[in-house]
Amino acid sequence: MEGSPGKIRLSTLPDDIVFRIMSFLTMRQAVRMCVLSRRWRNLWRTVPCINADISEFKRRDTEHYDQETELAFKMFMERLNELRDPAPLIHTFRFRCILDLNEEINHILDSEVINGWISHAVQKQPHFLDIVLLCDKLELNHSAFNCRYLRRIEFTNVILMQGFFKQLEMGCPAIRGLFLDECSVEDVEISSQTLKVLTIKNTHVSYGNKTTISTPSVTYLKLWSPLNGTYVLNDMPLLVTSLLVLYHVQDSGDFFQNLRSLSAAKSLEFDYVGRRKKLTIENNLQLYPKFNNLVSLTLGQWCLDANFYGLTVFLQTSPKLEKLTLKLEKEKPQRIIGKLEDRSFTCEHLTRVEVVCSEDDPLVEDVVNFFVNSGLTSPQVHIIRRV
Repeated sequence: MEGSPGKIRLSTLPDDIVFRIMSFLTMRQAVRMCVLSRRWRNLWRTVPCINADISEFKRRDTEHYDQETELAFKMFMERLNELRDPAPLIHTFRFRCILDLNEEINHILDSEVINGWISHAVQKQPHFLDIVLLCDKLELNHSAFNCRYLRRIEFTNVILMQGFFKQLEMGCPAIRGLFLDECSVEDVEISSQTLKVLTIKNTHVSYGNKTTISTPSVTYLKLWSPLNGTYVLNDMPLLVTSLLVLYHVQDSGDFFQNLRSLSAAKSLEFDYVGRRKKLTIENNLQLYPKFNNLVSLTLGQWCLDANFYGLTVFLQTSPKLEKLTLKLEKEKPQRIIGKLEDRSFTCEHLTRVEVVCSEDDPLVEDVVNFFVNSGLTSPQVHIIRRV
């Protein structure tokens, strides 16, 4: 291509386009790319995206991440930090580290080494951090989190020690998005005045019972309750979209509090698994909030317990609801106990109900009859069979 007449020479591409190309590469690939043109020889030293992945250093003759792999990765990261131009800031820092815990080897990489690399990256004032660790959980040294540009964090398999959220709020005033997967949270409260997007899944809380989430600016929430406790939400007046899965709650008060916190949402998916015990619900509609903005609602099997208790309550409190999706399960354990005396409701905007179910689910006929008897026509109720 470089020598063909009428073709664009690779070596003449502007630096900003080369940087853009490099942003989609791992750091090792970016370094190798610089051999394609003499003018590019030192461009990797100022590339704004650092993407470091240990998998690139695994030997081809083995499936394991052994000491040789760790050593090669460590040497690369040390040389990268040593030779990179210290002046330019970085926009993105992605880090992937896999250690083979099945092998009885003395690991070269540990929390101190990895924390050092993360701290070095944070000093470069990135906008985005993405840390994935497939090894023993990393105890993150959050004292280094002083970054006025940092807007989004994604952590996988990281331990957030007590004080992390206080440091995040003080040291990272621009933070807008947080994603946690398979992490551990040592704080009793997950708090931020600036977060707008929050996703927490497969994450443990060390306090065991309740962890409060105080994020009043959140507009998008995806939350799976921890297996060893539960989340209690404070008000989220700006919430637009939410997916909330509660595995268990300690009492009905927490259940109602979480509903009140979600009441501003326009789109809501709410599921209650209730693995520990059945939840007793009082016959008092005053405890439920009004979902005055809600137009799209997805509910799990739990809403059909106690003679369609949860479903009826949502229909009574969602005057603008347009679309409803019900996800039925093969196993149908009773999750809630309660009676509802007033079962009347008016959903004049509801025009579509989708029932997702397995083949020959006996509850489907009951659900269809419930809506037809409430004023909907059969064509407005759509049955979607799982394959």
